Amino acid sequence: MKSSRRLVGQTGRPSHREAGFTLVEMIVALFIVAVVMAIALPNLQAAGVRAAVTGCEGNQQMIRAALSEYYLDHHTYPDEATVAGDLADLKADGYLSTTPVCPSGGTYTITVSPDGSNVTVACSVHGELGDQ
Repeated sequence: MKSSRRLVGQTGRPSHREAGFTLVEMIVALFIVAVVMAIALPNLQAAGVRAAVTGCEGNQQMIRAALSEYYLDHHTYPDEATVAGDLADLKADGYLSTTPVCPSGGTYTITVSPDGSNVTVACSVHGELGDQ
């Protein structure tokens, strides 16, 4: 015959401790998770901002490199009235494989110096990044 064994606490009553977690244990666990999230989320958001700035800087460097190549080939910078036209010309002529888009939704501004010998690229959100 099998005997069934029951857990008996110090008071002589059956112990239900093995049945699951207590409410206090669950609250402590949720509190710990909330503290970890409160510490981690600001760092993750800052990483996203840094990634957007880095992506924008890479786009600006790519546009400047394409403009430099264009200048070497044509001895002038593109003379479109709009930046979108400049970028479209650079893409159509093979200087850019794709049209760069700012990760933060900004627009790029291409400014040619009055004497036509220098060009700067800036973003409406991040400004001028990298070596001009």
